[in-house]
Amino acid sequence: MYSLIVIVMFFIISWRMTLFTFAVMVPGLLAAPLYGKFMKKIMKEISNARADASSVAEEAFSNIRTVKAFATEDTECVSYGEKNDNIYAKAKRAAHAYGIFNFFIQLVMYGSLDALVYFAAWLNSRD
Repeated sequence: MYSLIVIVMFFIISWRMTLFTFAVMVPGLLAAPLYGKFMKKIMKEISNARADASSVAEEAFSNIRTVKAFATEDTECVSYGEKNDNIYAKAKRAAHAYGIFNFFIQLVMYGSLDALVYFAAWLNSRD
């Protein structure tokens, strides 16, 4: 209710400025849910990859006699290393997405503030 009152006040003060404010904020509002869906998906993939790596390690430790008897330590190490590399690749993708999203949001936030100040000055100079 309070936010509706504020929006109405902004429209009364300057409808052009209010519409411009909404227009520059839309990209951030659209990007956030997309980023959230992507991160939810990638975090689930990372969790599944960690579970795979954990199961390889657990099997090797629980069957240590069998692993030793058949001299498959190197095979188990390579398998665990591949699983860890998979986790690393997925986490790296998530980190890149986080960095790009933060860059985009900050660009939109600070860019919109600059644009709003410029637009307000332009409106003030016209009147």
